[in-house]
Amino acid sequence: MKLACCLFLCTAVIGPAQTQEDLDKAVAEGRAQMAKGDAAGALDAFRKAAALAPQSPELHDQVGFLLAVLKRNAEARDEFQKAIALNDGFALAHYHLGVAYCLDKDYPPCIAELQKAAGLDPKSFPYCSHLGDALSAAGRYAEAAAELTAATQLQPNNADVWHRLGVAYQKADDLTHAVDAYRHASQLNPGNIDARNSYGLMLMQTREADKAIAQFQQVLERDPGNLNAAMNVGTAYLLKGDLDHAIATFRGVIAKNPDQAVAHYNLGLALKDKDDLDHARPEFEKAIELDPNMAEAHYTLGVSWWQAGEFDRAIEQMKEAVRLRPDYGEAWFILGTALKQKGNLPEALTALREAVRLRPEDPGPYNTLGQALRMSGDLEGSKAAFARGAMVKAAKEAQLADMLNRK
Repeated sequence: MKLACCLFLCTAVIGPAQTQEDLDKAVAEGRAQMAKGDAAGALDAFRKAAALAPQSPELHDQVGFLLAVLKRNAEARDEFQKAIALNDGFALAHYHLGVAYCLDKDYPPCIAELQKAAGLDPKSFPYCSHLGDALSAAGRYAEAAAELTAATQLQPNNADVWHRLGVAYQKADDLTHAVDAYRHASQLNPGNIDARNSYGLMLMQTREADKAIAQFQQVLERDPGNLNAAMNVGTAYLLKGDLDHAIATFRGVIAKNPDQAVAHYNLGLALKDKDDLDHARPEFEKAIELDPNMAEAHYTLGVSWWQAGEFDRAIEQMKEAVRLRPDYGEAWFILGTALKQKGNLPEALTALREAVRLRPEDPGPYNTLGQALRMSGDLEGSKAAFARGAMVKAAKEAQLADMLNRK
C-alpha cells in the first residue's frame, strides 16, 4: 500500500502576526519541496511549521506522512497518533496510521485504524479499498469482500478493485461471486490477463468449461506464449471430457515447454481416461522425473499399475505418494488394497486404518479393512468395519437423495 498524499489547506492561527507569517512561510516551503519531490526537505519545513503550531492535527499528520514516505514508520506512527490525540475525528490521520501499520504487516492495529477512518468517512474510496486489502492480507476474506464490494459501489468502473474483490471471494470459497467480480474486471480492462485467466479458472471450477475455454483463448490471443492459459485450456477440455482436444492441447504445450512436469502429468491423465495406459504411464514417469515430489503423479502411476495387476509396482508408487503427502487418504487406500492383494496383511491393515482415519466419509476403506481383518482372523473387527462402512454408505446415499429432492 502507498500512503495517499495529505492535502490540507488549514493554517493554524497562532498569535502574533510575525509568528503567523513564519508559519505560512514554513508551510509554503514544505509544499514547494513536495512539488519538487524532495521529501526530506519538505519534512524539515513541515516540522518547523508543527513546532510553531503544535496543536494542529493537520501538521502532525503531514509530518507523519513525510516520515512514512522516507520509510521511517515508527516515527510516522508517533506523529499520526499525535494528530489523532488532538482530533479523534480526523479520518485522514486514522487512515494514514492504519496504512503505516499495514506497511509493517501489523494487521490488527492496521485494520482497527482503517475501520475507524472508513467509519468516519464511509464514502471514501481509498479508506474502504485499503481496508479490504488489509483484511485480505490478514486472511479475513469474507470481511475483505464486503469492504471491496463497498469500494466497487463507490467506483463501479475501477477494474483493479473488481479484480481484488474476485481474489477475496475466491479465497473465501465463494465461487459464484468470484466469477461475477472477475467478469467485471475483465470487461472493464480487457487487457488484464491475470483477471481474465482467474475468471476462466472460476468458470472451470463452477463447471462452465466451454465459457472457461473462451476466456483462456482470449488470453492466448493477446499473449500466445502464456503457459498458464494454454495449460488451463487443456484442463478445461479434460474437465468436460473432450479427451482428444485435451491430448492435443497438452502435446502442443509440451512441444514448446518439454520440461513442464504438470503438462506431462495432465497429458497422462487424458490418455489414462482414454484407456491408453501404455502411453499414459511414460507421461507420468516423465512428470516424476521432472518433479520427483509430485505426489499425484506417483499416485496415478500407481493406480495404473494396480489396474494392470502389477501390485509390487503399485505399492512402490503408493508408498512414495504417502511419503510425500502423509495425509493422502486415497493413496493409503490403494496402498492397503494392493498390500492385501499381495497377502501382506499387517502392512495392509496399517495402511487401511490410516485411510479410514483420513477419509471417514468414504465407505470403501471400511469395506476393504473389513476384508483384511477377516482374512487375518479378526472376525469381530471385520464385522465392525463392515457395519461402519454400511452406515457411512447409507448416510451418503441419504445426503444425495436429499440434494436431489431439493432440486
